[in-house]
Amino acid sequence: MKIKKKIIAIGGGGFTHNQDKDQDQFILEQINKKNCSLGFLPTASNDDTYKTSRFYKRFENYNLKLSHFNLISSSRGFKNWLSNLDMVYVGGGNTKLMLKLWRENNLIQLFKEVYNSGTILSGVSAGAACWFDYFLTDSDGPGFKPMHGIGLITGSFTPHFSDLKRADKYRENIKSKILPNGVAIDDGVAVLFIDGKPTEVYSSRKSHNAYFVNQNKQINLKEYIKIKNE
Repeated sequence: MKIKKKIIAIGGGGFTHNQDKDQDQFILEQINKKNCSLGFLPTASNDDTYKTSRFYKRFENYNLKLSHFNLISSSRGFKNWLSNLDMVYVGGGNTKLMLKLWRENNLIQLFKEVYNSGTILSGVSAGAACWFDYFLTDSDGPGFKPMHGIGLITGSFTPHFSDLKRADKYRENIKSKILPNGVAIDDGVAVLFIDGKPTEVYSSRKSHNAYFVNQNKQINLKEYIKIKNE
């Protein structure tokens, strides 16, 4: 049976901000397995202990094997940790810092290997942006700038699309061909990608959505998925 390769990209919010609790079930349903293992990677927030404690508090009442890894301290044992997870949830924060650390420790190929083997990759903000070819970030000095991700999903991405300044900058970058066409996700919204394609959108907040953005327009991602499936 062919493995369905899954990525869940979340635009913002979630358990690290003590928000969007109903989103948890949507995320966990994608594992489709009892006694599954869920790991939290808080690298982008400099291994923030507060966010890690919120991870355990949010998911402690589910039948899960929970763990986290403080990669800032050391990468020793990371391969074994990641390879034994059913899903990894990558937290938000400084995307540039996180990807720099991943590359310095030669972890990009490892993420690709576990993804191809069926481990679900998920994350919010920086933890969502990293999976794409390119993304828009504010973690590289003042303003919003394009940056390379690890290329598991073709095209570009921005989280926090409900931020009007970010949304304008993302559309501007695509229109001027600095960034390729891509997906933009509001805070409180999760998008499931299967084999690199968006397949389902879940919103925890009224009027918050996800979009496909090209040089001419933006389309509600639910409508875009429907058109692609016709």
